[in-house]
Amino acid sequence: MRVLYVVTIVCMLALLGCSGAKPVKAPSWVMNPSESGTVAGVGNCRRHINGFSAQRMVAIRRGLDEIAMQKGMTISNVALVGTVGTRAGTSTSLESWSFQTVDNQKVTAVVKASWVDPVTEELFVWVVSE
Repeated sequence: MRVLYVVTIVCMLALLGCSGAKPVKAPSWVMNPSESGTVAGVGNCRRHINGFSAQRMVAIRRGLDEIAMQKGMTISNVALVGTVGTRAGTSTSLESWSFQTVDNQKVTAVVKASWVDPVTEELFVWVVSE
C-alpha cells in the first residue's frame, strides 16, 4: 500500500512539472524567409561535432544553397565523413563543400538573424540575398 502511495505522488509531481512548460515559438522568418519580398533562405543545423562555429557555418551554407536554388543555379553538395578507431577510442571528421554555378553568377547574401531552438539546440540562420 505504501508503494502505491509513493508511486501516485511521484506521478502527480511529474505531471505537474510538465504542465508548466511553455511552447517554443520560432520567429516568423523560420517558416517564411521571403516574407519581405526579397530572395532569402533559411539554413539550419543541429548540434555539430566540431562546435558552434561549425554548426553556424553549415547553417549559413544551407541558407546560401536555398538562395541559389531560387535563382535557378545548379547546386552540388559533397560531404566526406571519416572515422578512425584505435584502442584509445574513435575519432570522426567531417568535411563538406557546396558548389553553386550558373553563368558565372555569384551568390552574395547577408545573415540577417539567427535563432537556436532551446529544446533541440538546432540553429536556424536567416540569409537574405543582396
